[in-house]
Amino acid sequence: MPALITHHLFGEESIDRLPQGVITSDEERIAFILGNQGPDPFFFHILTPRVSDCTLLAQVMHRSRMSRQFACLRDGVSHLLPRDASLGRAFALGLLSHYVLDRNAHPFVYEQQFGIVESDSELEDSSSQVHAVIESDLDVLMLQLKRDGATVDDYPPAGEIVTTDRINRVAGVLMSYVAGRVYGIDIPAGEYGAAVANMQRLYRAIEPAGSVKTRAISLVEGLVHDYSLLDGLAHRVTTELPERAGNLGHLAWKNPFTDEVSTESFPEVFDRALLDYECTVARFIETGDMEAVTNHVNYSGRVLGADEEFDREE
Repeated sequence: MPALITHHLFGEESIDRLPQGVITSDEERIAFILGNQGPDPFFFHILTPRVSDCTLLAQVMHRSRMSRQFACLRDGVSHLLPRDASLGRAFALGLLSHYVLDRNAHPFVYEQQFGIVESDSELEDSSSQVHAVIESDLDVLMLQLKRDGATVDDYPPAGEIVTTDRINRVAGVLMSYVAGRVYGIDIPAGEYGAAVANMQRLYRAIEPAGSVKTRAISLVEGLVHDYSLLDGLAHRVTTELPERAGNLGHLAWKNPFTDEVSTESFPEVFDRALLDYECTVARFIETGDMEAVTNHVNYSGRVLGADEEFDREE
């Protein structure tokens, strides 16, 4: 990730970077915005016998074979029924938008995550929880900046996930196609829509952070883990800007994958990603040269070898 809200807000702006006439209907716009959640809904799809395969798909899409992934996605759109092709293309372009934000924003997030974990040995096995807390704070920050000081009370995260049965069907076909052709994972097309529904259901259950139901869920999860991942995913209701998480003071930080030093704030990273998307989506549409689209950079922002294989989580 970044998390749900930031990806949604990014999609609301990245859609304006598309060539004119690409999105022509309200349903295509919905499909594009949903595509901005990328493979993430599969992380939340725990109410299925295929939970292991769904989680694995989300993981491998984020970490490896990006060029083949997007080539397959583009090819999949070309094989859709004519009446579904425009909707499928909108979803695919949204998924590309998710990837572009991830590859730009994740080094910022990981630099904080790695630093926090290294400073406290008790957090060594809780990297995912630390990651979730950072990204939740960035959601809070970007929601305030982009929607006039709004909080998750004003815009509940589950309400940002909008879809239709038709979008679920078309997107599910594309994700199933990528899963099988690129990663050798058998994911039936119906699993995607179910994953989106589970993502909505989970955010309704855990929001906002600090609520009675969130604390109860965290206590149950705490019986298994030292720190609650679901508590980390929940968003605080606050009008105070998370300045440190967003580096609004412009302190120096180092990209953990390239060692490049920057003083960018997260809003500046967000804007840089928008510029990146404008160039990247043009290449995706016009050339189909996926190595030029990805430059062998995975969703984490890590530059991989030409085979784009990477078999572990960050």
